[in-house]
Amino acid sequence: MNCDHTVGYMHEFIVLSELSDKIKSEAYGWNKHAKTMAALGSKGYKDDYNPIDFLDGRRGYMTMFKHCPYCGYKINWKEIKKSI
Repeated sequence: MNCDHTVGYMHEFIVLSELSDKIKSEAYGWNKHAKTMAALGSKGYKDDYNPIDFLDGRRGYMTMFKHCPYCGYKINWKEIKKSI
């Protein structure tokens, strides 16, 4: 069985091979939104969203799986965080 290992959920299921691009895209979008809201005078947004912030399980940006739901592969989040 060939599996690309589903690692989490953020708007849709995320596979391991697409994780880096999705995280960087989300960080860019959140930064753009925060700057727009700051220009409109809204407060309460971070100044800068880093891609690594989205891999912090305490923040709740993404549901992070411990194992791939399709093949049972254990996901090594420490290695993934080092690569991003």
